[in-house]
Amino acid sequence: MTAAAPPAVRVLERDDPAFPKSLLVVQPQPARLYALGDVSLLGRAIVGIVGSRTPTPYGLRVAYAAAQAAARAGLVVVSGLARGLDARGHRGALDAGGKTIAVLGSGVDVAYPKRNRDLYDDILRSGLLLSEQEPGTDPLPGAFPKRNRLIAGLARCLLVVEGRITGGTRITSRLMMDMGKLVLAVPGRIEDEVAGGPNLLLMEGATIYRGPDDLLAPFGLEWNAVEKRERKAAADAIGDLFSSESSLLAAEARVFDLLGAEPLHVDAIAERTRLDAGTLLAALSSLELKGLAEQLPGKHFRLAA
Repeated sequence: MTAAAPPAVRVLERDDPAFPKSLLVVQPQPARLYALGDVSLLGRAIVGIVGSRTPTPYGLRVAYAAAQAAARAGLVVVSGLARGLDARGHRGALDAGGKTIAVLGSGVDVAYPKRNRDLYDDILRSGLLLSEQEPGTDPLPGAFPKRNRLIAGLARCLLVVEGRITGGTRITSRLMMDMGKLVLAVPGRIEDEVAGGPNLLLMEGATIYRGPDDLLAPFGLEWNAVEKRERKAAADAIGDLFSSESSLLAAEARVFDLLGAEPLHVDAIAERTRLDAGTLLAALSSLELKGLAEQLPGKHFRLAA
């Protein structure tokens, strides 16, 4: 079997309609972007979730839950594909059936870090990989601070879960605040080094993060409304299931009443019951499985002996 061709890298120049206008205000402006995946995500409502590469179990839980809530509300999660909380944010969005954008410090065709290769592949299938580095470019230390300004430009608001006082998380959050965008920070225990960044941000004017409502509010969304919508969708699905089962049972009854010891051709059964082909075949199959009817050669049916 011939292997599938790798997806083509799309080059987004500044005059491309898909080039996000929010990146025209970051400094320095990216000359162009390279994209693998669904570029339409760049036009959606985007929330950033970032944090430490060495998080606590608590941080992992918060980042994952926040990303799931954002995805379930229809928001796109953007982060940097780094190990730790970036990866956890991407995974939470995907596990919730949502969309995510990974902004890379390497070329979009270079999966880095290697430990996140599976996550990289999953994002490629249903999300977007984005970089200003040319394809084939290996990651360099200086590329990651530049990558962070793209995350800050794309996101309407940013959730900082954990992070040290210095580092990439700090850079991204400060860029967001300089742009006048909302930064949410998860308060942490003062003895935890990775709580230093969020706690400092709160002192500098960031907004405390208490749960999904704080993340959705900037987009005019409410978590209770999301949950109500999901419960209604689940109830509707169950109703459809019972409706389908009731229709099938009614069709079975009509066919069973018609059948006798003498074989009847399927066309004759269809004419007399006035059931469409799909419903009739489903009813006959169900009756056979229940041991109430049997099929004979030539598409003839009768009651089981």
